[in-house]
Amino acid sequence: MPFALNEATRFISPTKTPEFPAAGVPVVCTPIADVVRPYGERGLVEIGAGTEAFVSAAEALLRRPREEWLGRVDAHLSAMSWDAIWAEMDGAVRSLDRTTPRMVLKAAARMVLPKATAAPSRAL
Repeated sequence: MPFALNEATRFISPTKTPEFPAAGVPVVCTPIADVVRPYGERGLVEIGAGTEAFVSAAEALLRRPREEWLGRVDAHLSAMSWDAIWAEMDGAVRSLDRTTPRMVLKAAARMVLPKATAAPSRAL
């Protein structure tokens, strides 16, 4: 997964990252934060920063025994599911202080906003 490293990819979290290893397909990726951690750190995906490192990582994958890697992939992915993600997010939302939204709205209501001016005409 050779992503360009720029502002557009700085905060991406590629959904294909777990899908390829789940299908038994080894992956080399440029150092995208959400791929490096946890997939790269756990040896589930190889990380290649730059052309030479990317090619070297791909060549290493071709020589690596698959059975042990597939076992680690299965162990990691077995803890992942959309139900688990939903439960975690739902718990986070429910744990929020229920007064925070009201406090924000009250503060916004007290703000003094500039008076609106007429929109400029759009003469043809």
